[in-house]
Amino acid sequence: MLALGVALTLVGGGGGTDGKGPLETPTDSTPTSRAGGSGPGVKAKTVKSGVPVGYPRTKDGAAAAAVNYQMARSAPGYFTDRALRHRVLKTVMTSSALAAQQAQDDQTVKGLMAALGATEQSAPDMVMRAASLGTSVRSYSNDTAAVRVWMSEVVGVPTDKSKMPVSGTYSTYALILQWEDGDWKVATIDQAEGPTPLVSADQSASSTDEMRLANKEFEAPRYAG
Repeated sequence: MLALGVALTLVGGGGGTDGKGPLETPTDSTPTSRAGGSGPGVKAKTVKSGVPVGYPRTKDGAAAAAVNYQMARSAPGYFTDRALRHRVLKTVMTSSALAAQQAQDDQTVKGLMAALGATEQSAPDMVMRAASLGTSVRSYSNDTAAVRVWMSEVVGVPTDKSKMPVSGTYSTYALILQWEDGDWKVATIDQAEGPTPLVSADQSASSTDEMRLANKEFEAPRYAG
């Protein structure tokens, strides 16, 4: 499970906290949960570097931004394409947090690819999927929002000789967002183990071939807003 832990450290930011992150004093202290991360009618205005951007300056807008930004950091291309990864981070991070997050993610991706045993030939076949199961806005003001995102993830390389077969896990991501340049931007990201259901007794893991075919047949989950 070492490689899976590396992957989750990357996607979650590797902050090493309890996953709740620092919370600002809320203007409205009532947590708001939304499956999928976007409230009714909350949509991004446009797409930049493949990431939906342009959210309303509201609690639901912050939740939608948190989900979609985390989805962008969970896509296969984020792990295999350094230039794309840098464009995504430049799009979603605050100006003050960008350099540190970029350096951290670059270093962790290098370790992840080695842990997975991924080569230039096998990298396109890697399974990197994530889906949002819900959000909780822990605090909100017009300038800062603390949002937790509960996500399920599937990570691995579907080959018989893989160092890490395709495995699933559940995580909770804590993001602090700040209003900057007319949109929500990520200031900090932390990851922790999320609520995890039991696996049904009558279910077993799919074969390598089945997982490889499924990865090609099914499109990755779309953004929430």
